[in-house]
Amino acid sequence: MKKSILIFIVLLSSFAAIAQKSISGIIIDAESKESLPFANIYISKTKGTITDAEGKFTLNLKKEITSIKVSYIGYKTVTIPVEQNITYLKIRLQPTQEALDAVVLYNKENPALQIMRDAIDRKKDNDPERKLNSFKLNAYNKLLVTANPDSINGQIDSIYTKKDGKLVFKEVDSSNYSFKKDLTRSHIYMTEKVSEVSFSSSKGKREKILATRMAGFKEPIYEILGIKIQSFSFYNNRYELFGTEYPGPMANNALSKYNYKILDTVSNNNRESYMIYYSPQKKGKTSGLEGILYIDRESYALQKGIAEIKGVIDIKAVQNFDYNSTFKVWFPTDKEIQIRKGKTDDSVSLFGQAVSVSRGTPQDSTKTFRTNKQDVDNFVYLSSKTKNFDLKINEPVKIRGRGLAIEIEDQAHNRDEAYWNKFRTDSITKRGKETYVVLDSIIAEDGVEKDIYLARKLLKGYYPTKYVDLDLRYLVKYNNYEAFRLGLGGVTNANFSTKYRLNGYGVYGTRDKDFKFGVGAAARLDKRTQTWFGMSYTDDLVETGSSRFITDRRAFSLFEPRLFNIDLFYETRRLTANIEHQVTAKTHANLMISKSNVESTYDYGFVKGGEIFNSYEITEATLSVQWNPFSEYMQTRHGRNEIKRGFPQFAFQATRSFDGLFGGNFNYTKFDARIVHEIRPIDKGVTTFLVKGGLGLGDIPISHLYHTSPNNPNKDVLLQRFSIAGRNSFETMYFNEFFSDKYAMVQAKHKFKPFKITRGFRPELTLISRFAIGDAKDIERHLGQNFDSLKHGFSESGFEINKLFAGFGLSFMYRYGAYHLPKFEDNLSFKFTYYFSLGF
Repeated sequence: MKKSILIFIVLLSSFAAIAQKSISGIIIDAESKESLPFANIYISKTKGTITDAEGKFTLNLKKEITSIKVSYIGYKTVTIPVEQNITYLKIRLQPTQEALDAVVLYNKENPALQIMRDAIDRKKDNDPERKLNSFKLNAYNKLLVTANPDSINGQIDSIYTKKDGKLVFKEVDSSNYSFKKDLTRSHIYMTEKVSEVSFSSSKGKREKILATRMAGFKEPIYEILGIKIQSFSFYNNRYELFGTEYPGPMANNALSKYNYKILDTVSNNNRESYMIYYSPQKKGKTSGLEGILYIDRESYALQKGIAEIKGVIDIKAVQNFDYNSTFKVWFPTDKEIQIRKGKTDDSVSLFGQAVSVSRGTPQDSTKTFRTNKQDVDNFVYLSSKTKNFDLKINEPVKIRGRGLAIEIEDQAHNRDEAYWNKFRTDSITKRGKETYVVLDSIIAEDGVEKDIYLARKLLKGYYPTKYVDLDLRYLVKYNNYEAFRLGLGGVTNANFSTKYRLNGYGVYGTRDKDFKFGVGAAARLDKRTQTWFGMSYTDDLVETGSSRFITDRRAFSLFEPRLFNIDLFYETRRLTANIEHQVTAKTHANLMISKSNVESTYDYGFVKGGEIFNSYEITEATLSVQWNPFSEYMQTRHGRNEIKRGFPQFAFQATRSFDGLFGGNFNYTKFDARIVHEIRPIDKGVTTFLVKGGLGLGDIPISHLYHTSPNNPNKDVLLQRFSIAGRNSFETMYFNEFFSDKYAMVQAKHKFKPFKITRGFRPELTLISRFAIGDAKDIERHLGQNFDSLKHGFSESGFEINKLFAGFGLSFMYRYGAYHLPKFEDNLSFKFTYYFSLGF
């Protein structure tokens, strides 16, 4: 059970919460009976709480009180007596015509709108990241998944079934008893983190993690450290909660996204603030942000921000600010986020995906009866608290490099207790210490850490051993030239060395009866910039007309759709030397010099200066740059990871071939460019765009021309062409039909939300349209191969219905326009698709 709970935590599913000894209640309008969100409740002059978005509240009391005071703008303030044994209050407020003394109404406009306009207009004077030149602070974070043991009914449960109208004893259930016993000893889960946050107006903000500890794990799960649980500030145009971005309530366009209402005026540090409630103007399919902004009456800066999401999961985020009189700025001091089980069926977005729960009655609920009806799910909650301290403002700050969001020190996971005690702003209790002891033992016994490590490697296409990760890409493939391509590959891992890397592979084609191989080695020259120098040698096949950006990161998939139908390859023996370098965290560059010997596996000759080349030497220099300005990256001791994939993304590559250098036969220059963009509104499907082009100048043989990714087998009958659809390939363009020395292509896709037909059957519809145009100079120089150019423009459109069964689906595409073929069925493509999914 513990192991299941831990996996459940890692995947961050739904949670629930419970308070301590408390008084709860609701505040409503005495006339309309509607609840009053975010009303002020005071138990003293300086202590109290506010109601939530549904007008409900909970007071956690450490000592007895005799009364509470309730205030809400537009209603009479009341003092309610509290009897000793009272646990629930329903408070009715009477409307009044009172108004804020300092608010002036112009043309009867909602006064909250003018306050918000002023607050938004003055962001440049109030937002610490705009007003200040630099700042530096330390932050301590503690995350708990827990419950109050006193709230759990530890009674052993008796379960009965109904038979012939009578209750018949079935079994004893002690799960609540065991759960309460475990909670008394330790929390369900716990993590701690100490960070140094630095900011400069020229280089932005960076978090350096000095210490981190996750219960049960010797080394942290870095992917979880990369999750942005809560934004640093409410001032940003986008506010992020658990990987989902929402329009910020103080964004430049916030007035068109939210409704605002003044609730009250309150005092903080002897400065008054407007208490303004905000809620979405339009209700979406998933719950949006609503909450409270405390706007300083003097400067219109933010004193405090609250954001809530209500649905199948309830999320509440709070951020407090303190006024720094020296620099005249309200600066964030602490923040907290809580997740608990929700009370409605409204979907909630986590990590950009909608989370919904079917609340149907369990199938056997009418057949079984329990003596203890308490559901412990209603008593568990997640709480993450962060406290900022040791703040330094406008002092020199050193941030090496640009664009890196998170940097984790190599020894962050090995800090001793003395180190932790220097930074803890919230002492660790005996129950907290025991959490580490219990979970360290359970996870070690169950092998959870090894399972997670293995899963992480498998998802990247590796099977790990102690020093070498076996490369699963080489195990088995199929194409029309080699038939089955069987082999094995591997690369050394961090246990072997973090500074040096060796790799190699060997494969054998069952049809061409030929062995191919590749070997390589690389050395890291600089850790911070991830500068590597490497050399490699390959003796293998390459698809004719293919091109790739050498900055592209490794990609792994169970299927490589186009590979099945390719039959035009050339053999190459290639020696390369390259140096790759992170110009910034968001800009990756690779410079490669290569010498290749090329021989065609098909009848081909290239004419140059009256000479026909059937085989040839090519000496190339290639510079490639990948720029992802909106992505975020994290540096760990294992390397650099993309923790947030932002769009658009840009790639550029220039290649120069030299005639006469190291025996090279041709002079040519190639320029390639690519733009990838993705639009992903919350719970509304995904729209993607791909724009790609290339320009080649000089003497370019067919092996190095562009084929624009055709994927239609050269068969006469439609069903004979039934194969696997690619991701970004032209499905109605026949293999070897077109080659170009210059081209441009555009692809647009829109994937709709899955159709919820049944719980296990949720197909996805994707609309697709593609267009390519290009040309080939002096086609007559290419002997033995007949092909056309794309000078009139090639068009196709269609759709996919994906995940019909076990990840498989169907693709339908139609060819039209200038290259429409006379026979109708020759313009059609009917194939199957495959999309691998883990189901979360």
